[in-house]
Amino acid sequence: MNAVASPALSVKCRAMYARLLSRADYDALLPMKSVSNICAYLKKQTPYSEVLGVIDDNDVHRGQIEQVLKKSLFNDYERLIKFTTGKSRAVLRAMFDSYEIDDLKLVIGSICSENEHYLTPADLTYVSSYAGAESPGFTVDALLGADTAEDLAGVLKGTRYYEPLAPFAVRSNPDFLKIDHALNLLNYHDRMNAYDEPPGSGRNTAASLFSARASIDNILFIYRIKKLYGFMAKDIVPYLIPCVYRIANSELLELAECDSLGDLTDRIGKTWFGFLFPSGRESEWENIQMEYFYNIYRRNLHTNSAGGSGGGAMTAISYLYLKETDIRNIINIIEGVRYSLPSDRIASFLIGHRH
Repeated sequence: MNAVASPALSVKCRAMYARLLSRADYDALLPMKSVSNICAYLKKQTPYSEVLGVIDDNDVHRGQIEQVLKKSLFNDYERLIKFTTGKSRAVLRAMFDSYEIDDLKLVIGSICSENEHYLTPADLTYVSSYAGAESPGFTVDALLGADTAEDLAGVLKGTRYYEPLAPFAVRSNPDFLKIDHALNLLNYHDRMNAYDEPPGSGRNTAASLFSARASIDNILFIYRIKKLYGFMAKDIVPYLIPCVYRIANSELLELAECDSLGDLTDRIGKTWFGFLFPSGRESEWENIQMEYFYNIYRRNLHTNSAGGSGGGAMTAISYLYLKETDIRNIINIIEGVRYSLPSDRIASFLIGHRH
């Protein structure tokens, strides 16, 4: 990234971060009793009024708000990528590609479901916004019109998704786990290629954080697949991401070979990432890990400590993660209100709101 664009990007990201919800906003939202009241507050008291103006807060539902907020995340990405060039642009682009992959997973989940297809164009927020602009070759309508994995592969022919999905292009009983893994591998390799630096320059902050997330996801996958299906090690290992950041392949194999969840939890606690997997708090693991990364990205946003080739994009990645967390918090508040949870219980699901 050039010397002019990097400081400009940092200034832009910090200005945009200042427009996310404050602690006072969360404290005001938590006691609210209806989705309409939440929407009205966001429209009148926060910068989200710019994107929520299209919604009638007297006739609103959770899905509408989530779709509009997700679209605002893409709009922020579009603003920020204009400040990047070269390696920084590639890093930021690869980061946002993962959102498109998440939407494709929704389509594949719908195809693999025994029920009727349940998705609409509005559900594919990132594909709807992103595909036409930067990943031409398919349309949302074509994706939603695919009834089988074979149909979907045909829709994606000519795109980067075709090769990893083609081996699973069957007309019936597609293996969702294998398809999901193929997309995870694509995302992992694309991200790591974007983070690649000249020999000897070291890995940048973005690469280290993404690698940490991949290692943590491997541990979570082993735990969940053991808990839900009791898979043996030979059936687990092929689905792991080839990442050995802070954890060796031999350690992952030991985890996969555990015979009981108790033994597995004990062994997880002894890994480098054990502090993110406290025993007896398994239901909190995801939030604990999100809080951990939230704090790191928040620090990076303010210190701009990222270095190395492409490091200028780290500020943008940090902001987008924090914005995504803000959106997730809003949706969690709405869900809590819909199910009449007490405000202190809803607050326990929020990430970073006490900062």
